Amino acid sequence: MTKRLKYLTLTLSLTTILAGPALAAGEKIEFVAGMVGIPFYTTMECGARDAAKELGVELNWQGAPQWDINLQMPILQAAIERDPAGMVLAPNDPDALISIVDDLVKNKKIPVVTVDGSLNQPVDVQNMRTDNLTAGGLAAEAMAEAIGGEGTVLIVALNPGVVGNQQRADGFVNVIKEKYPKITVLPIEYPGSDQNKAAEVVAAAIQANPDLKGIYTTHSNAAVGTSSAVIGAGLGGKIKIIAYDADPQQVRDLKEGVYDALVVQSPYLEGYDSVKLVTQIIRGEVDPATLEDVYYPPMLVATRDNIDSPDVKKALYVDACP
Repeated sequence: MTKRLKYLTLTLSLTTILAGPALAAGEKIEFVAGMVGIPFYTTMECGARDAAKELGVELNWQGAPQWDINLQMPILQAAIERDPAGMVLAPNDPDALISIVDDLVKNKKIPVVTVDGSLNQPVDVQNMRTDNLTAGGLAAEAMAEAIGGEGTVLIVALNPGVVGNQQRADGFVNVIKEKYPKITVLPIEYPGSDQNKAAEVVAAAIQANPDLKGIYTTHSNAAVGTSSAVIGAGLGGKIKIIAYDADPQQVRDLKEGVYDALVVQSPYLEGYDSVKLVTQIIRGEVDPATLEDVYYPPMLVATRDNIDSPDVKKALYVDACP
């Protein structure tokens, strides 16, 4: 393809993307993601951009490459300085952002919907996130089935300060304690969002626990690091892995036996519904006072038996928006 043809193709593509309802004056929405560069948030971005296009609002999407409040804070401050009509925020810290969001909503009259993560005080107009305690319980059931109801298992999480992610671990532990007394859960590992660190802690756990039968990961980066360590140890398929999220590579790995089950969230709906709600509030179509504090999008568990079913396929994550 020539450079000129590539340019024309790109121009036509952008024209198609930007086509749609005319932007209403002042209807600008800032979307600060929890992080960028992973399929979960890419899928959320697709939903957010689809909603913005359909509703005719201007959307600015940004985020840091790691889940880190120190990296997110300057991005959030820059978004606020652009004086948006509304905002969607995936908070990297449940406490550090409370006063900022409270000021935006109460004083600056900027509606803020939070997604994925949550704040420890409901100062936002609504929080949209997976019911992580229940989802963690579903992962526990899948693990129990995979290892025959007994054995030693490990949890690889994000960090204990991220409430939603911690609930994924807590929900898992609660169900194991309640229903599966023959399963021993090792102390939780917290490698953050670093795949290499996840691989390191899992490799160490395999060495220290030769009876390890299963690993549950609470986010996609942990799943990638975990699977690489298990395969590197020559234990692929022997140590059962139950993972959160459904990245394209995770789906391929599920089919090939690297994972036994995936807990699938609804990032597309979180992106779409959050932008839609903020737009409706801006336009006076929804009164924030009528909203529930938390909205839980649907979730499901994907296995090799159901991965190609229509309901599961439409929930899987993407590497890029169409």
